[in-house]
Amino acid sequence: MKMAIGIPGLLDMVTDSFLISIFVPLTIISMGGGLPYMLESRRLKKIESGLPELLEGISTSLGAGLGLQQAVTSMATQRDDLLGHMLRKAIARSQVTTFDAAISEFALDTRSQTVQRAFNLLQTADENEAPLADVTFSMSLEYDRLMRLRNKRTLDLKGHALTLQILMAVLLPATIGFMFGLFAGPESGIPMALFHPSMLLYFTAGSAFSVLVSGVMLGKSLNSSVWWIAPWALLSQIVYMGSYLVSSLFG
Repeated sequence: MKMAIGIPGLLDMVTDSFLISIFVPLTIISMGGGLPYMLESRRLKKIESGLPELLEGISTSLGAGLGLQQAVTSMATQRDDLLGHMLRKAIARSQVTTFDAAISEFALDTRSQTVQRAFNLLQTADENEAPLADVTFSMSLEYDRLMRLRNKRTLDLKGHALTLQILMAVLLPATIGFMFGLFAGPESGIPMALFHPSMLLYFTAGSAFSVLVSGVMLGKSLNSSVWWIAPWALLSQIVYMGSYLVSSLFG
């Protein structure tokens, strides 16, 4: 009997909640808006992860007696990844413009500050007639160390960031909803319907806080983090209401 009451009650609470009715379409929109940022982040990671190896290969080619343009061309033909594909396009453009202009455009096309900085340094060293083989080898070591440190930092902080979001959007709503359901369920006579909107706002704010803090911890931009507030907020709302109804069956 209580189960029959609980399931329709959960559906009624979901459909009657003003916040949830707003956050359902917001979540769909937000996930669509956040997807490009996620894809761009993965694209940048692929490009930047190949930079140390690319610089090392250029250094090896320079040490073998090739010029900078020939060394870059050689590496472009050898690599099958996204970085190699973009370099081949740059080499093709250099046929109708200068090599320096094509490489500068390539760096801009990557949309990676790391790659842009590396190739700006490389071009500056070439203009100043610095020993390019030594310069590119040193750069490859430095960027390899930088990537390792960045990946380690991200890996270390990702667990903390996810824990914070789960705590605020799942564990806290579930615990409070469970306690309210046990001691103030729908059949208790307590007008919890007046109290639920405030709790939903509280969990929405908590979820937003956890998403933004997690984004800062992982070095994400505010624009990319904001898109994921609605999905986590909706999750917290559903967990709270679901825990309340389920636990009220045993109250």
